[in-house]
Amino acid sequence: MISLGIESTAHTFSVGIVDEERIYSNERVIFKTEKGGIHPREAAELHSREAINILNRAVWKAGFVYKKVNDKLFIVDALNEIKNKFKNLKEGFNEEPWNRYRYLESENGIKVWIEENKVRSDDKKLEDELNNYINGLKEFERKIDLVSFAAGPGLYPTLVQGKFLADLLSIKFNLPRIGVNHLIAHVEIVKFYNKFEDPVVLLVTGANTMVLALEGNKYRIFGETLDMGVGNFLDKVARLMGLGFPGGPKIQELARNGRNLIKLPYTVKGMDIQLGGLYTHIKRLIESKKYSYEDIAYSIQEYVFSMLAEISERAIAHLNKKEFGLTGGVALNERLREILKSMCDERKVKFGTVPIDLGSDNGAMIAYTGLVWFKMGIEGKDSIDPYWRPEQVEYKVTK
Repeated sequence: MISLGIESTAHTFSVGIVDEERIYSNERVIFKTEKGGIHPREAAELHSREAINILNRAVWKAGFVYKKVNDKLFIVDALNEIKNKFKNLKEGFNEEPWNRYRYLESENGIKVWIEENKVRSDDKKLEDELNNYINGLKEFERKIDLVSFAAGPGLYPTLVQGKFLADLLSIKFNLPRIGVNHLIAHVEIVKFYNKFEDPVVLLVTGANTMVLALEGNKYRIFGETLDMGVGNFLDKVARLMGLGFPGGPKIQELARNGRNLIKLPYTVKGMDIQLGGLYTHIKRLIESKKYSYEDIAYSIQEYVFSMLAEISERAIAHLNKKEFGLTGGVALNERLREILKSMCDERKVKFGTVPIDLGSDNGAMIAYTGLVWFKMGIEGKDSIDPYWRPEQVEYKVTK
């Protein structure tokens, strides 16, 4: 079964195509600013403007084409049909995770790929032959079977854009459609990528910071932020420094050159963290002009990431789990990975995270979660819900 997923919960509009075993493509566009934070309406306008471009790029990079047969429309795995027809070709993949691009390659090095809904090759005679073959097909082995979209949580203006495209594809190609939870999708993709069975997962995004694990057929939240997500916190600090959005990568870059650890508030309350007081303290430090941005950024990372490690370790101990996953946009931070990996090594717990295009918001995680839910018989949502919590989903689990 092959699923096409649409992510549009905030700054990112992304389309990914996956099956049970692999990710074929994962294309995106990201709303960014030179100054200030995310503007929901402006982000939604970008999503609307770029939706079809991102869709086409995802379809073609996955090796699929749009095809009409007897007045019915399909999204067909063209490279699979070519591979079956011409046995001298074998499938190949670009290994770099930020540039997934599926293609076929013959034994003598001739490449075949899809571009602008046509078969392309560096052998023009073969290219013409293959296009004639695909154009003449009336039946095919593999096609898109399901449209998945992020139904929430997220920003209402951007969620609407993703659902609109999902509705359009569902009607146009006569496909079932399923709305999945964006937060659970982050967890599912880290499980998929690391082949985890039952991990504790730390999800660190812009709006959300939470420790989740599957207990009693639901993804329970065992710890979270009491005010703002770590990603939003970093964005707000970056704005104080006059940096653009997103702020996390810029804070990380500054922190690399920090040398002095500044004493900061450290607020862990049971299994939860709180960042409001720390933000106020940082604001005063910046206004005082007594400390370099590099030292402030370095100190922020050491304090906040230690707080995240503490609540994660408590969840692992409480649940007695042997796997720990890190995911979400902030999961790309090298220092955060280092701290959490060290904690897991000390507890003899398997640590896993995801590459850059699977850590931040992406269509592949939505596609994969839709596929899992569809096969489990989870209905998902038919409409969008900006406040949809993971524990509201009854998760059908077989162990």
